[in-house]
Amino acid sequence: GAAEGILGGSSGRVMHVSIEEWAFPHEAFDLVVSSLALHYVEQVETILSGVYRALVGGGKLVFSIEHPVITSCARGWGEGKRANWIVDDYFVEGPRVTSWLGGRVVKFHRTIETYVAAMQKAGFVLDAVRESAPRRERFTDEGEFERRRRIPLFLFVAGHKPERP
Repeated sequence: GAAEGILGGSSGRVMHVSIEEWAFPHEAFDLVVSSLALHYVEQVETILSGVYRALVGGGKLVFSIEHPVITSCARGWGEGKRANWIVDDYFVEGPRVTSWLGGRVVKFHRTIETYVAAMQKAGFVLDAVRESAPRRERFTDEGEFERRRRIPLFLFVAGHKPERP
């Protein structure tokens, strides 16, 4: 697959395993990156604790999720490009069932506050929070740029495991 191609010639290897079932090794990694996965995980606190354990002191975690204003409410999805967003039940955390790529998926909605608190509870020091604001120079279509300025689609969070004293 694509991951094997990217890692070709390196000491990296690809493992196919559920994030919930993976046995996080002790202090094995300098960096853990999670791309658009944690909003599909019910027990995010457990996963963040496992990642913390798997990082060496000074190791970094960077993750992206669908922005909580998007996961808060599935109403408003229709055919084609979404033109309107409904933010509702934002503080009611839990599963949300929605259609995605022709199938039914369950996402677990959490507030930004909950993600940050879960990181801190696991022991991470928060380094950055970004909300993927669009940059004009990256768009050739003015209408699409204006559409993307209306609401954040993704949330990026970075933190690190402190070095031992």
